[in-house]
Amino acid sequence: MLEWHGDTSAVGTAMVLPTTVVEPDTMLDSKPENAASDDGRPKTSLDDSSTPCSNLIIKEYCLKHAAIFRELTDLRRRGWENPQGDDHFRVQRYRADNADESGKRIFYKMMCQIGDELDEMTSVLPSTSSLSRNPAILDLCMAPGGFTASVLKRNRDARVCGISLPVSQGGHKMILPNWREDPRVQVRFLDITMLAAEMDVTDIPVEHPDAKDFIFDRPFHGEAFDLVFCDGQVLRTHSRAEYRERREAWRLMTSQLVLALQRVKENGKLVVLLHKLEAWDTVYLLYTLRKFSSLQLFKPRRKHAIRSSFYVVAEQIKPESLWLQASVTAWKKEWYIATFGSDTEYRNNRSKFQVTVQDVLSDFGTELLELGQSVWEVQSAALRRSSFVM
Repeated sequence: MLEWHGDTSAVGTAMVLPTTVVEPDTMLDSKPENAASDDGRPKTSLDDSSTPCSNLIIKEYCLKHAAIFRELTDLRRRGWENPQGDDHFRVQRYRADNADESGKRIFYKMMCQIGDELDEMTSVLPSTSSLSRNPAILDLCMAPGGFTASVLKRNRDARVCGISLPVSQGGHKMILPNWREDPRVQVRFLDITMLAAEMDVTDIPVEHPDAKDFIFDRPFHGEAFDLVFCDGQVLRTHSRAEYRERREAWRLMTSQLVLALQRVKENGKLVVLLHKLEAWDTVYLLYTLRKFSSLQLFKPRRKHAIRSSFYVVAEQIKPESLWLQASVTAWKKEWYIATFGSDTEYRNNRSKFQVTVQDVLSDFGTELLELGQSVWEVQSAALRRSSFVM
């Protein structure tokens, strides 16, 4: 039996702990039944232990109460019935995985545009006029540096620390101009999912396939940040051990959240990339974040509008909140099971929840619909304009 020996002091007996996170839904081509992807095409889940019953309950709730979601569902159905949609996204994936220097710069400019639009819609980036002191920003999965560029454009006195997967391991290249010489920018290149010490893990089994690759440093430990970006996605170009393939999105999300929430300032802000608002994983994560912060959602209209991806902006974060501390403890345990557990232990843990879908919808359903309105509107409008939705 796998046992996790991390700190459990923050976990109260009545505390509802998050036990699942969001899986990206933009990467696979197969078409199982009843599994709609972000662009309207069915998908294969990255996680064998997904919760189709929970997903269905939330979908039916949204269909009943949100007209825009009913329209979006119909547009998605029409999209995945057209083979042109498969061709469109297959070409996009190929270009992303085989980008030349010009393509990499285009990607950087796109991320700059998303960062600019994010601030236009949410005012989350620290402007020169909004803060009297020099703001500190932590950009997780920083490369190519578009969000950092948006921050520095608005506040020349900002200081940005970042973590990014090395190019040698399949990570994106840093395109941010003069980032090596800029004293405001500090970047650590490492695999954020391998930070064992951050997860309170000190002993690594010698037989583990990644035993030599775990990191016992804690990047930027002891520092506190006004704003943290959690913008990482699992990269197809990242070479990794076989056991990680179906667990990597979960490992990446928990790694980002743990590192971010152990470094955010009182009343600080968090920006997290998520996928598919109506998925149980996503709803449960938003429900958890809502316990120790205020939320608004942002979906770019200019880029990636056709996909289900969006950002949650969590503000007024309370690092001393028991909810936050319990959540961090739970996410550490989840990372441990995803990293060291057997397939059975992993699946069993992923199926455990201390609240039911009905409980969450009763408490959070109305707010979920309000938050989701603009996200669904943007994707619906983009699908209506697409060439493959008939």
